[in-house]
Amino acid sequence: MRRRSDSRTTSDPQHDVSDLELDAKEDESVEDCNSLFSPDAKPRGLGISTRTIRRQDSDIGGGIGPTRPQILQQGTILTKVTRKKCKDLKFHINYDAAKVYWDPTKSSKQFYIDDIRDIRVGVEATNYRQDFGVSAEAESRWFTILYSDASQSKGRMLKTIHLIAHTDHVFKLWTRTLDGIARSRAEVMEGLAGPGEKSIKFLWRQEMTKKFGPEHAESEEHMDLDDVYRICRSLHIHCTKNTLRAQFSKADEGSTGSLHFEQFKRFVKRLRERDDIKRIFKDIPLTSAEGLDQSRFLDFLRNTQGVDVDSQAAHWKSVFEKYATLNKSRVSSTELGSDTLATTMDLAGFRSFLCSDDNSALAQAGPTHPLDRPLNEYFISSSHNTYLLGRQVAGESSTEAYIYALQKGCRCIEIDCWDGADGRPVVMHGRTLTSKVLFSDCIDVIAKHAFVSSPYPLIISLEVHCNPEQQAAMTQIMKDKFGDQLLLEPIMTNTVSLPSPEELKGRILIKVKASKSADEGAVMRDMPTTGRQRSLSTPYSQSGTSDCASITTSPVISSPVSISPTEYSGTSYWSAQRSSFTSASGTPASPSSSTEDSDLQVPAIPGKKSKKKTSNIVGVLGELGVYTQGIKYSGFKAAESRRYNHVFSFAERTFENLYRKEPDNKTLLEKHNVRYLMRVYPSGWRVLSTNFDPIRYWRSGVQMAALNWQTYDVGLQINDAMFAAGSDRTGYVLKPAEMRQLRSRAASGPENSTKTEKKLVRVSVDIISGQQLPRSRGLSTEASINPCVELEMFSADDRAQGIAVDERGRDALDRNSISGLGSPLRKSTRPVLSNGHDPVFDSNFTLSLETQYPSLVFVRWNVMNCPGGRNTSDRHSLATFTAKLSSLEEGYRHLPLFDANGEQYLFSTLFVRIRKQQPTVSSMPPPPTPESLGSPESANFLKRVFARTPSQPRRTTDSSSNSTFSRTNSMN
Repeated sequence: MRRRSDSRTTSDPQHDVSDLELDAKEDESVEDCNSLFSPDAKPRGLGISTRTIRRQDSDIGGGIGPTRPQILQQGTILTKVTRKKCKDLKFHINYDAAKVYWDPTKSSKQFYIDDIRDIRVGVEATNYRQDFGVSAEAESRWFTILYSDASQSKGRMLKTIHLIAHTDHVFKLWTRTLDGIARSRAEVMEGLAGPGEKSIKFLWRQEMTKKFGPEHAESEEHMDLDDVYRICRSLHIHCTKNTLRAQFSKADEGSTGSLHFEQFKRFVKRLRERDDIKRIFKDIPLTSAEGLDQSRFLDFLRNTQGVDVDSQAAHWKSVFEKYATLNKSRVSSTELGSDTLATTMDLAGFRSFLCSDDNSALAQAGPTHPLDRPLNEYFISSSHNTYLLGRQVAGESSTEAYIYALQKGCRCIEIDCWDGADGRPVVMHGRTLTSKVLFSDCIDVIAKHAFVSSPYPLIISLEVHCNPEQQAAMTQIMKDKFGDQLLLEPIMTNTVSLPSPEELKGRILIKVKASKSADEGAVMRDMPTTGRQRSLSTPYSQSGTSDCASITTSPVISSPVSISPTEYSGTSYWSAQRSSFTSASGTPASPSSSTEDSDLQVPAIPGKKSKKKTSNIVGVLGELGVYTQGIKYSGFKAAESRRYNHVFSFAERTFENLYRKEPDNKTLLEKHNVRYLMRVYPSGWRVLSTNFDPIRYWRSGVQMAALNWQTYDVGLQINDAMFAAGSDRTGYVLKPAEMRQLRSRAASGPENSTKTEKKLVRVSVDIISGQQLPRSRGLSTEASINPCVELEMFSADDRAQGIAVDERGRDALDRNSISGLGSPLRKSTRPVLSNGHDPVFDSNFTLSLETQYPSLVFVRWNVMNCPGGRNTSDRHSLATFTAKLSSLEEGYRHLPLFDANGEQYLFSTLFVRIRKQQPTVSSMPPPPTPESLGSPESANFLKRVFARTPSQPRRTTDSSSNSTFSRTNSMN
């Protein structure tokens, strides 16, 4: 999704409220929504003269392009719909700032057009209209705008505003104008970043019309320095005034203080010059002064970019033709018997290629082989509390959250079901302050979007708190809306293994606990009758102390598209964007339900007869758990743990306690996950809906590490990276071979286990430059950023030794810092002063580590602003990019950058060179001894470090975030 690259107006915290929570004391009129749209209702005025003027058709043909209706600048009356009321408000568009506002004094009452994620109209917005009780009469004039919330008020990354126009004309005026502005801004900015002149001409003509009116002499046209300042700010070109003034002076050859069109073209050309790419181009041996011929270009791909050209020769030849040009020199063609024009790639074409999707930093090829292994052999992209847009204690429940997750390729979503009014079940985070949405609305949205980004099976994890009647209603709703997609019975009989994603293509699987009848008729009829422990789900569920330290907490970046797949058949700008890519034991029960019950049975108290707790799931619902049937955990050696279709679900704290409880539990758990499914979800103590580090659970073979997708912290960034490239975008990633083969696990206990040997992973990263980096929120328009880039490397081996070799940069922490694995190896460039437009970092790092799981190594780039130009602890994050190392392409690549909501900045990138070595059997030296460091202080420090046991992690604060990782230390 496209995203602004500049800062926002500083928010006033007291006004940073939800759009669904308008102050009732505001003096705009309050109406009953349905009274506005009754057959007798008359259209309202538009806030301007009510006289309608019908103009005759002009004999001037006119052109096609975005318009700037003055009526929208002056403001029109729209009905704003919330859960509490409907209000008539005057909405305006500020064309220069590309902003919509209805109260210019409050930042929460305005948003940037660049932040719009989608506009829903007609049947696409029916769920909203029905939910607010608005009659169908208004549907043709209803539009819902979804936009990113940079301030993340109340923890939400997305806001919605629901509007009804009072006439069809006003409806079309708003929707078409917003669409046109979004398109034109994207095209202009893209054109200014590229080598062509079309966008420069368009921008010049637009500015001249604004400055001199539609009818003026071409000789009048000029642009002064203030005009240049304003345009550059509007288009997110964040040079300092001194830089712009210097480039302006060079273009103003006559020192007139203004530029005509040809001079403006030279000014723009100077701004977009890329000396770094020019140097790369000059280093390539050319056979012609005109540029690269096809042979040299393919050699560059093989030798520098690490591309297997020969396996896709036709594709790469077509890529060359795409960026090459016909030049004036002629070469002899023996086949044609005549001279033909030579095709070469000049510097402009070479630059366009390096900046294009054809040179993506991530592997782009889709599945090259079927996903034909059993379901349990894959990591599955999974979400927890999917219905929430914000915090799990007081966030908003919305069907939009399901659309967002499904568009991004999530293959396991969660629905928390509760009894609703009139026998209609609802979805909400029970016994908290979160809002609720109808279960039927959620199922309707899921049915429409289940396979927009991946054709492979979707798993719906149900947490059921409904009475039997509403459970039956849930079952019927799913059968009616999902139809043949809903799996009702096994696709094969007489089998003891799960089917593959390929065999389940296009099917929806329900993960639900077995019904009482199923429990009684299953193989675990002889299980001990013990009670059952519920998981914690909110901070109100336990009076004791939290055990947050038992699991690492991923830091949340202090600030900072995924491009969505095809969703609707419309041709709006946003539709086009969507189509670009295919508790501790014995704690009391929780009073709320942010998570499903942890599948753990509580041991019986000695000398006291325990009461068996049976399932409350009715038979018709329980029968839907065909291949994903939730059962209570009573031990990995119990008979029910060998059912091929069972799923164990654990909260992270329960998982950790179980992992450490018995000496052989670790081995038995990992052995279990070779053949059967497991799901782990975040602790309810994560009030802000933060995430754990999913690598911790993947390395134990957990297929479904379910995260809070509404919080784009490091944990979710790693999860996104896991499923970001090539066939991984299907939401299914094949586990490493050692996690799929029983022979590499313990046969009967840890003493018989075969330990997976460690491999040395090494990568070299040149951080060359940045392009149009985003600005800090609240930064004045005159201030500049001082960017630096922090490079981090994560792996699955939390006790292994890692070595980070720094050639020309410096540690992100102090020079003697120790950063272990399980927390990242971390390095940082030096800050570049007062340049967010095109900073040159010119830093090289070589990172090496040894790991049992090379496919679970991740690299993260974190662009930070350093106030005062110093690389100190007060710096803060502007944007990030995270990638799985095995998914990264080699060579010169432009890395996309993402904001705090996980939205991709439109033109902000990092230019890097990546070189990888194939993992080899490790022969890394042992950790240094205290004596080898010389100084007594260093010796004493290392004695403490290497004497620390795995259960004694050293907790340090991540300066780039608001939370901490639990760090197990090793030499850096």
